[in-house]
Amino acid sequence: MTKVKFIGHSKHLNGIRKASDGSLELVPLKLVDTIRELVRRKGFGGLLATIAGRDEFVDLRPVVERNLIRRRIRFGWFYSNPMVAAIYRAMVLPRARIPAALLKLCFDEHPEARALVFNGFLMPDALTLEVSKALGRERLVMELGFFPKMLQYDRKGINYDSTLPRDPAFYRMVDNRVGKDMPADLVRRQSKQKGSETASLPPSYVFVPFQVPSDMQVLAHSPWIRDMVHFYDVIAHLADRQPDVHFVIKEHPSFPLSIRGHVKPHDRIHFANHNETRGLIEGADAVIVMNSTVGLESLFLGKKVITIGNAPYNIDGLVLHAGNDGELAAAFQALKNWEPDADLRTTVIRYIYNVFLLRGDRNNADAAMMGALRQRAEGTDQHSLFLKEFAERSGHEDRAERQPVREGP
Repeated sequence: MTKVKFIGHSKHLNGIRKASDGSLELVPLKLVDTIRELVRRKGFGGLLATIAGRDEFVDLRPVVERNLIRRRIRFGWFYSNPMVAAIYRAMVLPRARIPAALLKLCFDEHPEARALVFNGFLMPDALTLEVSKALGRERLVMELGFFPKMLQYDRKGINYDSTLPRDPAFYRMVDNRVGKDMPADLVRRQSKQKGSETASLPPSYVFVPFQVPSDMQVLAHSPWIRDMVHFYDVIAHLADRQPDVHFVIKEHPSFPLSIRGHVKPHDRIHFANHNETRGLIEGADAVIVMNSTVGLESLFLGKKVITIGNAPYNIDGLVLHAGNDGELAAAFQALKNWEPDADLRTTVIRYIYNVFLLRGDRNNADAAMMGALRQRAEGTDQHSLFLKEFAERSGHEDRAERQPVREGP
């Protein structure tokens, strides 16, 4: 019998489970299946105790609240009603306790198994992450990669929470030891916005890609931009201070709602929701991004980038970063005389592409992918070994991941 090495609770891991040969155990997703399994293991009384929270070992209320916030963003007319919100909390919290209890039982049965989590911000995927934290268990967190047909997989988290180093010295250390391959393409996103007509663009502009307002990148990693309406207002304020600059906004194609009816039009802010992202990047003088993969794609295409959120590529010499409105104005002024470090940019992209990310399709996983997952989880892969070497050289365990990026000069 194959030893269970990973435990999870997500529809996004079914392809990996099929290739795991029993080393990945998934708690059922359907409520009737989780109830049946919990009754089998703990009896009907145990089920009632779990639902009531009498044997609660992890506080799931913050996760329930994150799901509620996401619904308010998408269906504010309904979920903003206090009574609806109260009913939602009263129904979802007891339901979430059932798979959480099953996850705990699985971890208890397999004391050496790690949690395998996909994203981990919203339920049901977040349950595995919260349970593993409460039990002090190691984990491997996955998400779609920054480039096509690639995945993030990391022992600490994804995006800004990952172990991807943000210290330029790390990349100088590995420069001659990393593969030379570079991405051949960027991620192509199918638009859910209404209409299909591409916009005419000004001859010179700054590109501002918007993000999904209910995504963890905004809700968890955006310290000062509240939502896309606020983002627009910040850009409008910047445009007022830069009378010769045009800005082109593209709302995220995966989010069907538009802010255009909720903001005041500006004569130098243009929406281009149906223009191809790569073309918008290539035609731009610079890019202002919160923390999305478009920022990394812009670096790949040789553009100057200002980040205003917590991005995994917030590396000194690679981007300019602004933590408030005043810093954004200063960073924008600095663009004229600032150039990103071209060698650093190439090394960072090569490292991400050849070492940090996992090649493969989670829906069609194979033995090679399973081997890579195990190595990263155990800390024996090349990325983990590079991190260990850098920590030993620098004498600071977290220096590679936690080095802050400087604001504009």
